[in-house]
Amino acid sequence: MRFGLASRLGIVLALSGMLSAGITALQAQRASETLLVDSAHAELLTSTRVLARRITLVREDLSRTLLALARHPAALAALADDAQAATQLATLFALPMEANRAYFQIRLIGAADNGLELVRVDRDGDAPLRVDGDALQEKGHYPYVFDTLALAAGEVYLSRVGINRERGSHSALGRPAVQLATPVVDAAGTPRGVIVASVDLNGVFTLLAADLPADFQLYLANSAGDYLIHPDPARTFGFDKGRRVRVQDEFAAIQAVVDGRAGESMLDSAIGEHARAPLVAAFIAARAQLRTDEGAFILGLARPRANVLAELDPLRSIMLQIVIGMSLTGILIAAILARAITHPIEVLGAAVQNFSGKGEAPALPVERQDEIGALARRFAELRTQIGQQLAELEHRRSELEHLARHDALTGLPNRALFDDRMAVALAAARRDDGRLALLFVDVDHFKPINDRLGHVVGDRVLEGVAARIRQCIRESDTAARVGGDEFVVLLPGVASAADAARVADKIRAAIDRPFVIDGHALAVSVSMGLAHYPQDGTDATALARHADRAMYRDKAEGKAQGRG
Repeated sequence: MRFGLASRLGIVLALSGMLSAGITALQAQRASETLLVDSAHAELLTSTRVLARRITLVREDLSRTLLALARHPAALAALADDAQAATQLATLFALPMEANRAYFQIRLIGAADNGLELVRVDRDGDAPLRVDGDALQEKGHYPYVFDTLALAAGEVYLSRVGINRERGSHSALGRPAVQLATPVVDAAGTPRGVIVASVDLNGVFTLLAADLPADFQLYLANSAGDYLIHPDPARTFGFDKGRRVRVQDEFAAIQAVVDGRAGESMLDSAIGEHARAPLVAAFIAARAQLRTDEGAFILGLARPRANVLAELDPLRSIMLQIVIGMSLTGILIAAILARAITHPIEVLGAAVQNFSGKGEAPALPVERQDEIGALARRFAELRTQIGQQLAELEHRRSELEHLARHDALTGLPNRALFDDRMAVALAAARRDDGRLALLFVDVDHFKPINDRLGHVVGDRVLEGVAARIRQCIRESDTAARVGGDEFVVLLPGVASAADAARVADKIRAAIDRPFVIDGHALAVSVSMGLAHYPQDGTDATALARHADRAMYRDKAEGKAQGRG
């Protein structure tokens, strides 16, 4: 049986079409896999940065608590053997421990008597317990005592992370912990003792990671790469058990991050122990930004690669249909007119190859009412679905970036975003010889509102305060929530101190109006403090200090007048 030229050409074109369909589907799948893995890398890296920022905020909150306790008059008095002051300080220690389960211990340790504990409150189960008398121990040989005594007032020391082996430490015994400490200095600036807080490492990270998707795996290592947190708890704190279990041994690609040669690393681990279950991961080096011997912490998030690629499952059946349809179309058209299928096939192949590119995809012949048109419409569906997935991933990244710079309750900018805008406003004021004002706003008696009416009502009050502040300021002004019941307002370009005062009066008048919550009117008042650039300071720290003092003067005057 002899085949003519048309038959041979038809067979060649049919076979070529089938081969082209398979290659096209394979390229589309590989391009889609690459896009999904790249998007997963970006999502993991953004999530890791957000988590690192949250860790920084927790550390800053703990540091502020320590500094407040160290500056309290009762701390110096207790170091002078004032029993009444020691009792008062123990009560103050118990307050943050009741509010935050991250604390294992808070202690006042004297510089004399080999670092004897003078006031100590431990967590025992769910409640704080004051330890007194002969149970108090000498701690002068611990770095968190002698290294902290070498610090200046207002500095905070961070210990190395390890398993707590200190006897009699109640809930902290045998648990991963880190110590934060700050010196207590007298009027002459001489350190007389230290305030030390022992923090539950696992508790803090369990709380911070609660909002992560269920298949995200959290990793934390010290500057040497030793695991502190791992999905397999048996691998943590190996250095405390006479062996080394290090992150760079499991993920060789992040050696540069451990060595300090790179700040972050994204990887697709499919070798070694991950050969059977590959992971997509992102790691960053998070600096402690405190006096510490620990250096940078290695923080990472990982996700099973199979879970990432599972999003391709709906597309694989479409790809199979495309391959079958394209092959059948090639056979039918090749038998009639071999040349007619050449150009459409090339267009379809180019369109699929462009799935992973950034240029404009060629137009598909979807208007044709034949097999080529049906095939083109299938390709268009595939391209649309991939575009929708990319848009969704981009939306999720945008949401994570927004959460990193805004307060989740009120929607106002958080401290990080406010600091950025403050720096820009100060730079503009210096350049243009302009003015700006900084307004501190603190809700009076907010804790009784929470205690008496509950946190839900308290949250609605904070939302209402934020909304009324926004209504009273210009679009060019910035209002931010920087603490539980603390707000700040940046007023760039104010003409005079009187103008800033009028804005403050307007805000106070707005908040003084009763809040109606669940049908009940609730009276709320605020204390406010203003600082003006350049009269009250030429940098953010000086302005904040002046506004803070002004706010506390206003709070004191308000109490004298019965406000709130």
